[in-house]
Amino acid sequence: MRKLIILLGLMSLINNIYAQYPNNEDGQYEDMLTPEYYNTPNGGAFRLEVNKFVHYARQQPFQHPFKDSSGQIPTYTIHRGFGDGIGPGGTGSHHPALDYYVGNSTQVNIYAAHEGIVAISRDIARYRHYLSVTTDIHDSLGNIIGEMATLYAHIDLDLDSAANLNLDGQYVSKGDLVSMHLYSGTMGGPHLHFEIRYYRTTDAGIEDFYGGNVRGNTSPSSGSWTYGFWNPNTGYGFADPLNQINSESLNVVENNFQNQIAIYPNPTKNILSIEIDGMIENAIIELLNLQGQIIERYEVDINSTVIIDLSNYPSGLYFSRISNGKKYYIAKVFKE
Repeated sequence: MRKLIILLGLMSLINNIYAQYPNNEDGQYEDMLTPEYYNTPNGGAFRLEVNKFVHYARQQPFQHPFKDSSGQIPTYTIHRGFGDGIGPGGTGSHHPALDYYVGNSTQVNIYAAHEGIVAISRDIARYRHYLSVTTDIHDSLGNIIGEMATLYAHIDLDLDSAANLNLDGQYVSKGDLVSMHLYSGTMGGPHLHFEIRYYRTTDAGIEDFYGGNVRGNTSPSSGSWTYGFWNPNTGYGFADPLNQINSESLNVVENNFQNQIAIYPNPTKNILSIEIDGMIENAIIELLNLQGQIIERYEVDINSTVIIDLSNYPSGLYFSRISNGKKYYIAKVFKE
């Protein structure tokens, strides 16, 4: 009996220790984590594990990828926050990331946002060249609890090599130069695609992006989690760059219109109402499950209210996506 009491006391102590780390959803910007996280109830082991990891990952000191040693940042715009918000998207690889445009320039210096090991990949169909910087994430006791990789895509490694910049397999410090050239042939003009990924130390293919072979890993760009890289039962997910680079001015162009949308009641037992105002024309309203599958779809005009009957769907987390070709908004929906 005494052993049982001691064991229960230890379990309670462990839960209390983990409970000090907030849920991912409680932050200003949510990271996009694997479905196992969202399917795990509060207090569940995997959710507690990820909450701890995310807490320490967000403490990793970052710098803006364009910021040079003198503190200067070139004038740039973000034409879209690719994957802003949480939830699956129509691209099949929807996740938080940022696309930076420096006019139409291809000669742009790019710096490591944090310290880590560089891995490069060439001639990827969608992104030509990219490199990653991977670092270990430690807890307060110095234990490695996972890894974080920042990825810099649409760069031209051939031109970098010609300029004697070859970093594959090397360690870089925060602020070190990692590339000097953006790829000129990128759709929409030259720009930097910047994203952050979270991994467990046991996950394979940690620097793999959209196909390719990096350090002997040839993992595909998506498994059964159709809107991300990871299998639902492994990995941590994608980080929102705004959680890390929160001290720099990002000039983010807001690409949503949540003030023009009402979703209620949320949580709901069965009936969900989605109301849009007259500022939005020719909107498409979609409801997606946690696997990224569209389960309801409606085309509406201005001043519309859509009533969705969820009685035939199981309880849990869903995503509503409202778009009109120019703007979009994604919100979580909970069915009790």
